[in-house]
Amino acid sequence: MKKYKVAYVTGSRADYGIVKNYIRFLDKDSNINFSVLVTGSHLEKKFGYSVDIIKRDGFNIELEVPLCIDNTNNANVINSMATALKSFGSYFEAHKYDLLIMLGDRYEMMAVAIAAAMQRIPILHLHGGEVTYGNYDEFIRHSITKMSQYHFTSTETYKERVIQLGENPDRVFNLGALGAENCCKIAVEHVNEEIKSLTPEKYWVVAFHPETLTNVKLEEQVKELLDALDVASNEHDLIFMGTNADTKSDIIRSAWIDYVENHKNAYYFENLNVDSFLYLVKNSLALIGNSSSGIIETPSLGRYTINIGDRQKGRVHGNSVIDVKCNKNAIIQAMEKIYLLTNKKEEIYNPYYIENTAMNYYEKTKEILNRESNVLKEFYDLK
Repeated sequence: MKKYKVAYVTGSRADYGIVKNYIRFLDKDSNINFSVLVTGSHLEKKFGYSVDIIKRDGFNIELEVPLCIDNTNNANVINSMATALKSFGSYFEAHKYDLLIMLGDRYEMMAVAIAAAMQRIPILHLHGGEVTYGNYDEFIRHSITKMSQYHFTSTETYKERVIQLGENPDRVFNLGALGAENCCKIAVEHVNEEIKSLTPEKYWVVAFHPETLTNVKLEEQVKELLDALDVASNEHDLIFMGTNADTKSDIIRSAWIDYVENHKNAYYFENLNVDSFLYLVKNSLALIGNSSSGIIETPSLGRYTINIGDRQKGRVHGNSVIDVKCNKNAIIQAMEKIYLLTNKKEEIYNPYYIENTAMNYYEKTKEILNRESNVLKEFYDLK
């Protein structure tokens, strides 16, 4: 039986944490030579050097491509993309794969996808078809879709949208979101001891990132959010999560660190492994910010999300997500609403959850590998 060469490429702690249980199945398969290709914020000191998490998990890292990320403006971000394109282009010239797996919509993933497509390496794209109108992830995600041969989507709506983009329905599969299932499999023994020491339902978790396609001023958004959190901090702790590597995200990071240094009941975590983060949110009052984790994962943890601004605008979401403008009073009102909802104990619905998602991803991946390999595809026209 043929031994397939498969790699997962990761650029941040977020996408790696989502897929860990899935790629563990691939890694354990004796008929698959599996490895991880690492780039992006994983290899940056200011983002916590999260490649160490992958190493501790025991995966074979076959390649590391540092990008020396300077996200102060879009020109510098584009330079990082150019570095990724050049490095991965050269690497894929000498190293061929039966399948390259990537998730989502990061700018470094765009560069990797171009390099793989040009080198005729088949791509399996996860989380295609989603929309996020407030960020450049929006057009990057759809562009990666067009360079990919296979697609695992997280809802039926997104599956239909990938097909609408001209992808053959025989290569598009709605298997649910891995992150939604991960919430049901938290390994408590891997949870950070400092996280375990926090009193349940006595703190808010804050995960906030820049909007890169809107005209809003990030400094004003940060101020509105912190002013709202100041009110909440009178009674509860605040847990700030490190932001991503998007343009101007350092403004957010600096604001969080400054706030924590001046408030005894505020904490900052640059990086947490996936079990620690999910445990943290599961025991919180709610997640506040504009992270996709508030839309996809948090409902499976039985917690509410205050989704701020337009970064996630367009995503399918369940009844536990409260959309608000980035306005102090609107955020405070949403927090007050969560107090009431928590006491009512209403049932929370997550449209991204499908049972046995990681196993289904693995089995479908095996099915794809056993198909005749062909990177050529035709545009599928809707009937």
